[in-house]
Amino acid sequence: MNYGGRKSDASNRWKWFILISCLGTKFLNIGLRKSFGVLLTTLHSQLDIPIWILGLVVSISVSGGDIIGPVVGGFATLCGCRPVVIIGGILLSVGMILASFSRSFLQLVIFLCGFCGLGFGLTNDPPFAVLGQYFHEHFSLANSFAMAGSSLGIMLLGPLTQIFVEIYGWRGAMWLLGALVFHITVFGALLRPPTRTDNLDHFLLQEDEIESANIEDENSDNSCLDCCFSLVRTMDSSLFKDPMFIIIILVSTTIRFSQMAWLIYLVPNVVSKGVPILQASFISTSAGVGDLIGRLLPGVFSSVSGREISSKTVWTFGMCITAVSFALDAMVEPYSGMMVLGFFQGLGIGMTYSSTNVVLFDEFGKERLVNSMGWVRGISGFGRIIGGFVPGFIYRTTHSYRWSYVVLGVIQALGILILNIGQVCFPSKTTT
Repeated sequence: MNYGGRKSDASNRWKWFILISCLGTKFLNIGLRKSFGVLLTTLHSQLDIPIWILGLVVSISVSGGDIIGPVVGGFATLCGCRPVVIIGGILLSVGMILASFSRSFLQLVIFLCGFCGLGFGLTNDPPFAVLGQYFHEHFSLANSFAMAGSSLGIMLLGPLTQIFVEIYGWRGAMWLLGALVFHITVFGALLRPPTRTDNLDHFLLQEDEIESANIEDENSDNSCLDCCFSLVRTMDSSLFKDPMFIIIILVSTTIRFSQMAWLIYLVPNVVSKGVPILQASFISTSAGVGDLIGRLLPGVFSSVSGREISSKTVWTFGMCITAVSFALDAMVEPYSGMMVLGFFQGLGIGMTYSSTNVVLFDEFGKERLVNSMGWVRGISGFGRIIGGFVPGFIYRTTHSYRWSYVVLGVIQALGILILNIGQVCFPSKTTT
């Protein structure tokens, strides 16, 4: 009997559950971050904490999850993606529920930065490593659909959080959000790794590597130092030997700088031009629609053109849209013009974010995807922290966001320049 064929058919069916898992995890992970922004005003009034301090706490929580990316990649390689994501979902849920009991600022910091920060980090990249294992031939298209969960989370969980706050208060809202993000554990449980009999010749730890690791464990004294050395080995620092990997990190840093600044200062920029806050919120909706379309476009380009349009070309195109729309923002005053620019800013940001995973997949292959994503997220995460600060500092100096957006456009144009110089100086082969 052809058991291998049956198992291959089963894996072909299971890959759709993997896609659902990635989309659902991204929806809850990114949606919860948006919910933090909705809760800021209420926490400010209820706990009497300056809003800029609360913003810093949220920034540390989110960026902290990025910075631990290399360690998360090592754990995912060593232990598998499924347990890592499940633990991350538990930490996010417990952190939100415990935060609802906060009576002081210190407690809030511990629960949001400690528990939720770790949870964000553990649930960011591992699902996409498994996605690459199942959709190795059509990763760009699958990645685009999964990344669309981010846009849906931003558009849906933000308003839902406001409804929770109005009905149940901020403590009840955190309880409900904690229960909601606990579903990440279910999505994590779906991340079954492929096996040899599935005819998918790619997974994080090959059987012979696992046996070798077990032999090494038997010959060691099982000390904490041995565990640390094993973790460091699985983090794959050899990626830094490839100059193109450094280029990708630098470009990703410019993208995260611009994206974080845009998320924080989109509405304040519009309000500073004399637009009422309610109308300014509709520009956020326009930007969200653009972001959703932008995250889907790389997969569409890949599906239609095959290999004719490279992932780096799509990446560059997205950065061009972002840079131009940021630069034009300083000159546009009519509300209709700001609506259009908000759409294109979201479109460019969505394209660059969705394309980053595909660039790493094409450049370093499915086996090194989780480690490359972790290192890029970890280092470029510092750009996100700076991006949350610089436009506000410029506004404090000039009393206008006009120059802030010019700086964002220049920074994104710098990313395009770095990528093109890297491609000329360090031409790379495409990994198949």
